[in-house]
Amino acid sequence: MNICIPHRFLSTLILLVLCTQQTLAFTTGTDFNERTSNDSTEQLVIENNVQAPQLSNDYRAPYEMNLGAVFSEDEQISLRLQDSVTSLISALLDGIISEDHFTKEEQSIHSFFYKALRNLGAATDQHQLAPLVLKSYSPDEGKTHLITIAFMKSKDQSIQIYRIIEFHAYPHDDKFLFKSPFEYNTRNLTTHQLGSVQYHLSKPLNISRAQEFVDFKDMFESLVDLPTTPLDYYCFETLDNLLRAHGIIYDCTKCNWLKEDLGFTDNNSRSFLTGKGDERYIFEYLVDFMANHCDDNADLYPPFVYGIATYFGDYGLSGDDMPTLKAQFRNKLIEDPNTNFLVEFQNGRKSSVNRHFSFYVISAFLCEEVVKKHGMQAMLKLAHSGRDGELFLNTLEKLLGVDKDGFHALIERLITT
Repeated sequence: MNICIPHRFLSTLILLVLCTQQTLAFTTGTDFNERTSNDSTEQLVIENNVQAPQLSNDYRAPYEMNLGAVFSEDEQISLRLQDSVTSLISALLDGIISEDHFTKEEQSIHSFFYKALRNLGAATDQHQLAPLVLKSYSPDEGKTHLITIAFMKSKDQSIQIYRIIEFHAYPHDDKFLFKSPFEYNTRNLTTHQLGSVQYHLSKPLNISRAQEFVDFKDMFESLVDLPTTPLDYYCFETLDNLLRAHGIIYDCTKCNWLKEDLGFTDNNSRSFLTGKGDERYIFEYLVDFMANHCDDNADLYPPFVYGIATYFGDYGLSGDDMPTLKAQFRNKLIEDPNTNFLVEFQNGRKSSVNRHFSFYVISAFLCEEVVKKHGMQAMLKLAHSGRDGELFLNTLEKLLGVDKDGFHALIERLITT
C-alpha cells in the first residue's frame, strides 16, 4: 500500500540530499561474474499562474507530484506525460523493464543506467512509498522532457530515499518513451580523436596518458586476435559526474561502496567510461575487456585477471604502481615477519595490504614474472586456470618451477627485485 507523506517535509529532505550528496569510493569490489554475464544545469521555472491539469476524481496515480511541479504547461502534453509516467512507474515497481517504455537499442547502449532501475519495488523489510515526481522541464521548447523522480521507502516511521532518477521522455506515436539523459547531459563535452579512441571529457586532454591507453588497447586487441576497433572513452572527473550524466542523481547503494563505477564498458564494449578523471585507466578497462573478449572466458581466474590489470594499469582505486606495491609488501614483511604470502593469497578478500586485496597484488607480481620469462601467451594461459583457480598452482609450477612450498619464497624474491 502506497503511503502518502507530507510534501513539505519530504521536499525539504530531498533538497538536502541533492545539495549535499557526496560519492565516496571505498573499494573496487566488482564481482567478476557480473562482468562476464555533466550535470544538467537547466532549471525549472514555474509561474504562479501555471496549474496542473485537473484529474478526474477516480484517478489514482502510483506516484505523488512535488509541490508546484507539473509535467508541462501544455495540457495535452501534460496528460500524455501523466499517462506515460504512470505506466512507467507501475512497471518499474513491478520489476519490469520493457520495450513498452525503453527501446531495446537504448537498453543496450546504456545498460549501466538500466541496472539502476532494477529492484525499485523489491520486497524488503521497508515499506514502499509512492515515488515523488520532483520536477519536469523541457530543454527544447516542449519536444522532449527531463523528468526527475524520487523512489523512497520507509522503515520505523523514517523516510529513506532509495534512488533519484532523471528520465529523458520523448514522444513516440501517442505516448512518451523514456531513455537515459546521457546524450543530453554530455552534449557539451569536448571530443578528441586519438587513433582508434575518441575521448569525451570536460578538461584538457592529457595526450601522453591518452596515447599510452590507445597503444595498450591496440596491443591487447592484437594479442587476443581481435581487429583494432573504435572506442568512445568518456573521462569524467568524478564518480558523481559519471552517475549524474546517466541520470542517476542519487543511489543509496552507491554512496560509499562503488563497484564498476570506477570504470566499465558499455554499449556492447563500444564505449568505456570512468569517473577517475584519468585518460589511461587501464585497470578496469582490461578486466571488462578480458571478461567480454577472451576465448573461454568462463575459465578465467578472477584474481589473476585483476593481477594482470594491476600489472599493466596500476592498482585500480589507489593508482599505486608496481614499485609502490612491492614496497608496501616489503613493509608488510618487516611489520609482521610471520607473514606467509601463500596464506595471504588463499585468504582472498580477507587479506589486504594498505587496503589493497593481497591476492590481486600478488597475482600482479606473478604476472610480471611470467611475462618476463615466457611472454604474453603464457600469461593468458595462466589466466585460464578455472573460475575457482583449480588449475592455477599446477600451471604456475609448470611455468615458474615453483610449488606450494616455494610460493612464499618466490613472492619474497619478486618484491625485492
